[in-house]
Amino acid sequence: MQRYIEQLIEEFAKVEANPVSEPDFGESYEEFEKEMLQIEEGRTIPSEQLFNICYEELPLVEKLNTQQIQQLLEAILNALSAKGTDVSIPGNGVPVELVYTEIREMFKEGFFALPGWVIDFCSGWCPECAFADYCDTCKESWTKEELEKERITLNNQDD
Repeated sequence: MQRYIEQLIEEFAKVEANPVSEPDFGESYEEFEKEMLQIEEGRTIPSEQLFNICYEELPLVEKLNTQQIQQLLEAILNALSAKGTDVSIPGNGVPVELVYTEIREMFKEGFFALPGWVIDFCSGWCPECAFADYCDTCKESWTKEELEKERITLNNQDD
C-alpha cells in the first residue's frame, strides 16, 4: 500500500507544480463584476480532470495508517492550494481521518478550482455536519443536547 500512496502523492505533486494564475479582474468595476459573475457561475471540475485521480482511486481511510493519511492529505491540500482553493477545517483537534474522509467525498462531486475559493465544510446546518463535535461555531449555536436531539430526529426521518 505504501508504494501506491507514494504514486498518488507523486500525481498530486505534479498538480502542485502547475499552479493556476491569478485572475485578471480588469480595470473597471464592470470588468470586475463580469469576472466575479463567471466565478460564481463556475462549474465544478471533475477530480480526475483536476488531479488525474478519481474518487475510486483514493483508498478508504480504514486501509491507511495515520502517517499515510497525513502524507496523502498534505499532498491533496497542496494540490488544491496550487489550483487556487484553500481548505479551512472547522474546529480544533479534528482527527486527520475525518478530514481525509470528508475531502475524499468531495472527489465524487468535483472541485471549484478558482483563485480565492475556500472549502470550509460549512453548510450552516450543524446536525448533519461531520465536524460539529469540533466546531466552535456549532458549540456557540447548539448545546450538545439540542444537537443530539436533532440528529436523532433526522435519523428517524431517514428510516
